[in-house]
Amino acid sequence: MPRIAAADALERSLEKSQPPAVWISGEEPLLVIEAADTVRAAARRHGFVERTVVEVGARFDTSLLVEATRSRSLFGGRTLVDIRLAGKPTKDLGEALSTALSPADPDTALLITTDRLERATVSTAWFTALEPRLLWLETPRVDRDALPRWLAGRLQRQGQRADARVLALIADRTEGNLLAAHQAIARMGLLLPPGDLSLDAVAELVIDSARYAVFDLFDVALSGDVARAVRTVEGLRSEDAALPLVSWALADGIRRLLKVRALMDGGQPLPAALRGAGIFGRREALARQAMTRIGGDLLARLLREAARLDRMAKGVAADDAAGQDPWAAVEALVVGIAGGRRLSA
Repeated sequence: MPRIAAADALERSLEKSQPPAVWISGEEPLLVIEAADTVRAAARRHGFVERTVVEVGARFDTSLLVEATRSRSLFGGRTLVDIRLAGKPTKDLGEALSTALSPADPDTALLITTDRLERATVSTAWFTALEPRLLWLETPRVDRDALPRWLAGRLQRQGQRADARVLALIADRTEGNLLAAHQAIARMGLLLPPGDLSLDAVAELVIDSARYAVFDLFDVALSGDVARAVRTVEGLRSEDAALPLVSWALADGIRRLLKVRALMDGGQPLPAALRGAGIFGRREALARQAMTRIGGDLLARLLREAARLDRMAKGVAADDAAGQDPWAAVEALVVGIAGGRRLSA
C-alpha cells in the first residue's frame, strides 16, 4: 500500500474500503490526532463498530497486541485495534504487528499512531516487510514560515479570511503549538462573523499562547533563525525560567555537537557521528544543518561561554562578569549558536 503525505489523500484512500492496517506518524500531535480521527470515522462507516485501544509503552508485552487482534466476543462486530505507541518502534513490535496481520482477518483492522518515524526505523527489514500491508501517512511538519498559510487554510474551512497582518499575529501568539492555533481558530469560528477578520478583533480574542520550553531553546538556535532564537530567550525570561536549567540545556547541546565534531575528525560519517553523540529525531536534522556552519573552534568558544553563563546563573561568576545580566549572556550565546556574531554579553 502507498505512503501518503496529506490528509485529503488519506480520506480518498479510505473511501471504498478499510485497509488491514493504517500507520499515522508525525511530529505534530494535532495532525496525528486529526488523521487518526479520520481513520476511526472511516472504520465505523465500513462496519468496524467495535474498538480496542492498546497502549504500547517501554515494557509492553507484545503478545498482548496479538491477543487483542484475535479475541473477539461471540456476538461482536468488526473491530478496529487502536495501537498507540509511546516510544520508538522496535523489532519485537514489528514482528507482533506482522503476526497480527497474518493471516488476514477481514473483521479486524489496525490503526497505529506514533511520533515521526526515523529513517533508521523505516529502513529496517521488519518495517520493509510490513510496509506493503500498511497505508502509511507521515503527517507534515508545519514550520514557522508555513504557519500563516496553514492558518489561512483552517480559517477558510469555517468561512473566514485574514490578511497577512492578522495571520502573522495569530502565528506569533501560537508559535510552535498547533494545538493552541487550532483552539484559537475554533474560538474565532464561534465568536467572530464569517468573512474578513479585523486585526483588532483577533487581537482581543487570541490569547498569547506561545510557551517557550527550556529544551526547545537549543533547537531553535540550531535552526539558524536568529530572530526567533532571540524571541525565545525573551519568552523564557518573561516566564522566569530557571537560569541554571537554561544554561545546562545549552551546554549539554554544545557538548554533543563537540562530540559529533570529534567523531567526524576520527573518520566517522556525519550520520554515525550524530548517533554516537546521542542526537536523534527532530534535532538530528537541525544538527546536520548546523554542523555545516559551526566549526570545532567556534564550538569550543561556545562551550567556554556556556561555562561562564553557568557560573553567572549560580551566582559564582568571576569579577569580570559581576553585575552583568545573565539573560543577556543567554541571548549572546544563543545568537552565537544560531550563526550570529555576538558571543559575549
